[in-house]
Amino acid sequence: DEGAPVSLAIAAVVGYLFGSLSGARIVGRLRAPGADLSRTRVVLDGTGAAVTASGVSPSALQARAGAAGGLRAGAIDILKALVPTLAARLIWPEGPEHVVLAGAVLVGHVYPLSHRFVGGYGLSPRLGGLVVIDLPAPVVCIAGFALLGFAVGNAFIAIETWPVGLIPWFAVMGDRWTVGYAVLANLLYWWRSRTEAIGAFRAWRRDHRP
Repeated sequence: DEGAPVSLAIAAVVGYLFGSLSGARIVGRLRAPGADLSRTRVVLDGTGAAVTASGVSPSALQARAGAAGGLRAGAIDILKALVPTLAARLIWPEGPEHVVLAGAVLVGHVYPLSHRFVGGYGLSPRLGGLVVIDLPAPVVCIAGFALLGFAVGNAFIAIETWPVGLIPWFAVMGDRWTVGYAVLANLLYWWRSRTEAIGAFRAWRRDHRP
């Protein structure tokens, strides 16, 4: 089923609006009032090198308000993708609307209109959407890239690069809609985190310790 233009448009708009809700900002108002979550300096363990993250994310909140605040923000971001994606799958069980909605959640999360297009990186809502789209996909990709990162001694590969695996996974196990979702998820993530990725790579070249 290719889905009707109207239902696909509805799914896209609803997904974007849900995505624009920021768990970090919601929890941050209570846990870290007045804090600027848009820039976070991260010191890489064991090396002393620092990378500046420029996204409003649960990780940024965690750095300022502790693990509890970060976990609550992450839970909100997971649920804001999981719940509407699941609803779309129940409403349109034979169509791709739930995949379109999950993709739109990512766009809204990374580029929220209500916050001048300054959002997060998309990890939590990506997990929330994938739970509904294809639960084994993130499990296999996370485990595979964790093993790869461990084998080469690179924590960045182990933790951050697993979304790349979604593209070949869905090329084999999915259809053009899920492949499109995987490509969109990677484009958004890598473009949004390009500065951090370059900084992490340069730090790794100076010191290969994870």
